[in-house]
Amino acid sequence: MPHRRSARLASWQIWLASLSGGGLLLSGGIWLLLHYFGQSKGEFGPEINPLEPWMMKLHGLFVIPCLLSIGTMFVAHIPKGWNHRAKRLTGIVLCGVLAILTTSGYLLYYAGGEALREWSSLAHWIIGLALPLSFLWHYLNGLAARAA
Repeated sequence: MPHRRSARLASWQIWLASLSGGGLLLSGGIWLLLHYFGQSKGEFGPEINPLEPWMMKLHGLFVIPCLLSIGTMFVAHIPKGWNHRAKRLTGIVLCGVLAILTTSGYLLYYAGGEALREWSSLAHWIIGLALPLSFLWHYLNGLAARAA
């Protein structure tokens, strides 16, 4: 259960965010490596690695609990955390990064034009790889504010 008086997350929220976020980072990172460095030479040119589509499916599977985890933050963590001015900027940055990832992921799945998909893909994987840094910044800022 979330802490009613503070913005601290419940242990199940921490686990859900950590496992789903870690799964997304790992499956997305492996997909990137396979996509750009795992092709093999086939009879008619370069062929994708057979694991690449499976990493994409696994990535999509981890999105579901991750979005659920993000949604739970709106119950107590974000409203109660808004009062902490020292942590507000890092929280806004983290929310912005997550919003861009969600939007670019949606565009990758549903965008029709190849140019839009290309830009969405680039934004998605660059920001996806930067997400741990923005999370770490938010977390460490919270620890520093709590200690002060």
